[in-house]
Amino acid sequence: MSDITGAQSVKSIDALRRGLDVMLAIQRSSAVTLSELHRQTGLSKATLLRILKTLQQAGWTERSELDKRYVPTSATGESGPAVAWRTRLSALAAQSRATLQRVVPWPIDLGVRDGTAMLILDTDRPRNGLAVNYRVLGFRPPMLLSSLGRCYLAFCPEGERREILAALARSPNDFDRNARRPENVRRMVAHARDLGYVARDPTSTRMDSPDRFGAVSVPVRLGDLVVGCLSCAWLPAVKSEREIVAAHLADLQRAAQGIERKLQQAGFGPPPA
Repeated sequence: MSDITGAQSVKSIDALRRGLDVMLAIQRSSAVTLSELHRQTGLSKATLLRILKTLQQAGWTERSELDKRYVPTSATGESGPAVAWRTRLSALAAQSRATLQRVVPWPIDLGVRDGTAMLILDTDRPRNGLAVNYRVLGFRPPMLLSSLGRCYLAFCPEGERREILAALARSPNDFDRNARRPENVRRMVAHARDLGYVARDPTSTRMDSPDRFGAVSVPVRLGDLVVGCLSCAWLPAVKSEREIVAAHLADLQRAAQGIERKLQQAGFGPPPA
């Protein structure tokens, strides 16, 4: 029997097709409620809930604690202890982040380390033009360009920083090249520790680029460890870094401290090895 004849005689899996339809609807919407999925797919809510539970367990989607919407996971297809750790961190941070977003009119993100880059966890971005570009650009931000990555490097333990920089130094990507210039990194770290925050590398995007945005981040810590970083992004044509820092740095730092208290109260530990 030829491969073509065999393929024509094999039945398709209807349940798999329904699951793929739901996953496609989530990806197209970026964030979608159960009722919206019901309208888009025509599937019953009971069927959708079974599919969504399967997608969550497999690491393909997650439910945002901020607005009860289903979103694609930051690391699609992953599952296991690392995903469970990120999900719990996001849930414990949700209240502080929601409070912060009520007083800051710009996109707020919580990012965690993922190897030699950062992962943005489920988001609560205001519905503006920046949110569209920033979501695409910032879903897995580079360590040495993004405010989230630079913040992580600046405040993590020295041994962990050396490990990350050694891996980045072997990278063929241009945006990792500063890892081969340790003096530049040392200056960035010292400056960040003096200020208490880190800004996005301003040289990473052309001045005339429509994707240009500013961002500042503060660390979320457990003892000496950095479990994540909290960032605020804005349009430089509207506000300067000095204005954002004056208006919202204290808000970011209070939110980070609130998350840290929640983690301590819950007995939250470091990420799984």
